[in-house]
Amino acid sequence: MDMKQKIKSIICAVDFSEESMKAVEFAASLVGQNSEATLYLLNVVKPVYAPIGDSAGAAEILMEQNDAIVKESKERIEEIAKTLRNNGLDKVHGIVRTGEPVSSILNTIKEFNGDLIVMGNRKHGFRKGILFGSVSERVSADSPVSVLIVR
Repeated sequence: MDMKQKIKSIICAVDFSEESMKAVEFAASLVGQNSEATLYLLNVVKPVYAPIGDSAGAAEILMEQNDAIVKESKERIEEIAKTLRNNGLDKVHGIVRTGEPVSSILNTIKEFNGDLIVMGNRKHGFRKGILFGSVSERVSADSPVSVLIVR
């Protein structure tokens, strides 16, 4: 990104953890300093699966449970957006997606022409990090735009 180019679209990944709420505060401060910027608060709900019980290891999505989780996530993300609007940020939108977090975040960047991703970083420990990597690490590795990780 050209340093003279203004940031117009910030995607902030929110999982409602303490770390992601710090990221929301940081992203909101960036938008507050740039009247042209829009903040998109993104929550990704991973689908809930249940084993069907056959030997192939098949699973089915529990639609009713997923719908309840998505509804709750929409309410929570909208409450955060409303609070930010009440604090003077006009361009704040809440988004809830269902799917795998990394690909959902990267797809949202493309969809909303994101210039920057802001994320919190939850330390899960060495073993889990070695095996799976964190969402923030994987987003950072594959993102077409800059990623700001808030601690």
